[in-house]
Amino acid sequence: MMAIEYTLLDVFADAPFQGTQIPVVNLAGYTLDEAARKAIASEFQQTETVFIEPGASVPASVYNSRGRQHFGAHTILAASFMAFELGLTKSEGSFASFLLQQDSGLIESFIDDNSGTPGNIQFARELSPTVDRYTPDVTRLAAALNTEEKHITFSKYKPLVVSVDTSELFLFAPGSITGGTEFHGRLLNPTLAQGVFPPIGNVMPEFIAYLAEQGETAAGTHTFSVDRGSLESRKSVLHAEFDKKPGKEVRCRIGGNVIKMGEGKLFFPEQ
Repeated sequence: MMAIEYTLLDVFADAPFQGTQIPVVNLAGYTLDEAARKAIASEFQQTETVFIEPGASVPASVYNSRGRQHFGAHTILAASFMAFELGLTKSEGSFASFLLQQDSGLIESFIDDNSGTPGNIQFARELSPTVDRYTPDVTRLAAALNTEEKHITFSKYKPLVVSVDTSELFLFAPGSITGGTEFHGRLLNPTLAQGVFPPIGNVMPEFIAYLAEQGETAAGTHTFSVDRGSLESRKSVLHAEFDKKPGKEVRCRIGGNVIKMGEGKLFFPEQ
């Protein structure tokens, strides 16, 4: 029987028991096949599980019960946090950097070094979005969302179909219901139960590309924050920054806070 260490993190959390729970499994000294990783991810029953393999050519990967997944904002921050704690990052003075492999490309993250403790974590990306300006009219959208037209009608923000990594229905409102952010957001789909608020980090590239596409968004650097949920439903706070320059790809930085909530051992049969 193997005793595999894991850490439970609250990602994009500004207080304990908030944000999104991400388990990170430390595979130091162990080698697990795909089936074993899927089984472990299923055991945690969280949206995704990060695996860290110190010494491996690709030291970080993400799984859920269906198999290997792409990195998203939550899992990038979780992997970076644990990489810092395990000494896998590169010191840059007041911060450290970490490279994650995504298909044939790399994602670089930056971790504030608070006297040996990981602080705020941020990663940078260049976005090449596909934008479709055709969307159903407001009447049809309101009917699909089972709400009144006045709740989704804003002169400044128009519906768009924007794709970078994924396709999800993201509903947002200017302002915050939890305080301190410029936007409040929620993912919607027909399979979600009432009162369920899935993580929104994976659609932040799409949301940033959407904001950059707005005609009233001037060229230059823009910063904003967006929250999800509430104190009663695991509030998350995500901070973002993007550069809009004519004729160039949108470059963005996405970041937030990670809180370590627990550590333990998972007993797994020898392979």
